[in-house]
Amino acid sequence: MNAWFKLLFLLSALILSTLCFVKAQIAFSRRPYQEIVVAIFPAETPFITADTVNKLLIQKMKSSSATLKEGIALNEVENQLKAHKMVFNAELYSTISGKLVAEIVQREPVVKVVGKEVFYIDSNAQKMPLSPSYTASVPVIKGDLANEYFAEVRDAIAFLKAHPLYGDDLIGLVEVRDSWYQLLLGSQSIEIELGDLKKLEAKMNNYAAFMIKAEKDDLVERYRKISLAFDGQVVCTKI
Repeated sequence: MNAWFKLLFLLSALILSTLCFVKAQIAFSRRPYQEIVVAIFPAETPFITADTVNKLLIQKMKSSSATLKEGIALNEVENQLKAHKMVFNAELYSTISGKLVAEIVQREPVVKVVGKEVFYIDSNAQKMPLSPSYTASVPVIKGDLANEYFAEVRDAIAFLKAHPLYGDDLIGLVEVRDSWYQLLLGSQSIEIELGDLKKLEAKMNNYAAFMIKAEKDDLVERYRKISLAFDGQVVCTKI
């Protein structure tokens, strides 16, 4: 009988503790959020602002007929944040202290396309719209660029920006025709025909060698166009 009493006592204690835990979890999920904390990365390029995220969260609370005491469906709102045109990834969670935390990782634009339509190409070679709150300082490509060229343009811009002689001087590219480009450098008024975006390293090495000699011989001002489009050659057109 004593053993049965002990077993009954243990079962009762287990049921009671389970009920208390469930009650605490329900109370936690329904308690008001004392504070909404928004962290945006990288902070120095706010393509989406903390105010925008705050408004989205509050709007969701209202549209779902939820009060602050009832909380919100975190997964649903997290997916909405991830779907935002400026967001690469998002995480939404609540803390024990009553904070609702939204951590936002933004998309990274690498080049701005200026043509009939103006937009960015991001680090994943995807089309990214302009932001009303922040303008990225990135190289520009002039022309109506087709989607099929996004990846090669992204890679070309990354290579040109990293060039030890001309990276800091890079303005961008001009698409003369499909996949055929001019190079824009801030210090050069000469038209630089790059051609396609293949063998960029060899083309830029040829250009650097030519410019070093031309500047040494004071010949730069004699040319109006330099073409790097042909393998192993630098073809110049005089003024």
